[in-house]
Amino acid sequence: MQIRNFTKKTIFTITGLFFFHVSFSQKNFLPGYIISLKGDTLKGLINFTSREKSPTKISFKRQQSEADINYSVLDISGFGVLDEIYQSAIIKTEVSPENTGDLKPYKELVIETDTAFLQTMVQGEKSLYFYKNKVGKGQFYIKEDSGYELLIYKKFLKDQEGIQVVAENKSYLNQLSVYLQNCSSMHSKLQSLEYNKKSMESLLLSYYDCTKSGIKFHKKTSKTTTEVGMTAGLALTSLSFNGTDFQYLSKAAYSQSTGFAVGLFCDIILPANNKRWSIYNELAFTSANVKGQLNEYDNESKYTITNLTFGYSYLKLNNMVRFKMPVRNAFVYLSGGITNGFAVSETNNQTREIKFYSTERTESDKALPETRKHEQGYIFGLGTRFKKYSFEVRYEKGNGISEYASLSSSSTRLYFLLGYKF
Repeated sequence: MQIRNFTKKTIFTITGLFFFHVSFSQKNFLPGYIISLKGDTLKGLINFTSREKSPTKISFKRQQSEADINYSVLDISGFGVLDEIYQSAIIKTEVSPENTGDLKPYKELVIETDTAFLQTMVQGEKSLYFYKNKVGKGQFYIKEDSGYELLIYKKFLKDQEGIQVVAENKSYLNQLSVYLQNCSSMHSKLQSLEYNKKSMESLLLSYYDCTKSGIKFHKKTSKTTTEVGMTAGLALTSLSFNGTDFQYLSKAAYSQSTGFAVGLFCDIILPANNKRWSIYNELAFTSANVKGQLNEYDNESKYTITNLTFGYSYLKLNNMVRFKMPVRNAFVYLSGGITNGFAVSETNNQTREIKFYSTERTESDKALPETRKHEQGYIFGLGTRFKKYSFEVRYEKGNGISEYASLSSSSTRLYFLLGYKF
């Protein structure tokens, strides 16, 4: 089947099948444990998917064959999975807007009571916890005998000489000064402390370094990571034309080219959403050799056979956003983005065999006088990865090789690629 017949219906069908498969793969059971209200630790499997907001419930089962049971904050004391520990708590949370465009001229706190699984950042003599509430506001907590205390921070608007400017309630600095008073060097560090994970984590680690006391648990703040590797495989290419000029190009029938593609990739893994999103960048080389033919008759006395050859090698820069979902020990992923191809070699010619009664002659020339050397297009892929190996099917649609406004062209490629992560 020619790639030009690879219709939108087919594309949407493949994409739909991907999301259908993903929808039944949402449960991602991983080894973990729960702590009962009595303090007992039960090991098993936990369905854990990191979201923008902190989890409000989890699913747990002792064995893979068992049915899972849902637990809310009030049902268990906490749970652990991967390298994360969560504590059940009844807390105070501040729910006023945080984005600058939504700020109000009110310095008063908007406090609500909530139940939450607090993410443990540092645990020991002095502990630090993180929670993202229902409005998406990230907040920090410290552990006191009476429970978990909210470290207060709020942005609001205030009037300054007739102009509204952003002001901050930084009560968390005084709270931490009291909480970490066993180390005198904390005072200077608090002067530059920001209300974010990296800064808070650094402060607590400095405290433990100062007091020489032991840390029971430390959750390192997630950072952007990078994966590099290579891809190689087949590239099936089709070419088409449509326009009022050079009509022989539009009328010709073209074969599908079978070529190759190789590339080096750099996949930038984003820390949010359990590292499911990434920015995929690839430098690739691909080639194609498309042949076309047009047979024309003129009053049954003149017969012309036009043979067309378009051969191109491209250095391509592919930039895509990738979303992946775990399926048991592997991943399936969907990618989409843009591609820019720069021609490094070109074959562009036509040969006309003209038969007129008993005479024959052959003419040769460029098939298209002016061609585009920079091709742009969109690209998406559907693939799977197991450990360091991957397989992906990609579809690419480009703006072809014509430089003429009166002659549009398009290139369509279907890739079958194997990948290896270094």
